[in-house]
Amino acid sequence: MIRLYLTLAALAAYLTDSYTRLRDEEEGLTTTEIAVVTFLLVGAAIVVMGIIYVAARNNAENIPVPEAPA
Repeated sequence: MIRLYLTLAALAAYLTDSYTRLRDEEEGLTTTEIAVVTFLLVGAAIVVMGIIYVAARNNAENIPVPEAPA
């Protein structure tokens, strides 16, 4: 258990150090990075909308049609 804690502590220290170095090296995102991130977000939104559309359509097709009383 102590070994796991030490491993996680070392990993956290490494990630913190890496993040600090990356942050210090560059002030902001470049235009290409912003374009790629935007493209990925738009693609993810389209996929989610497709999943919602298919689920809504399937639910709508499964609504029973009431029959008129005889």
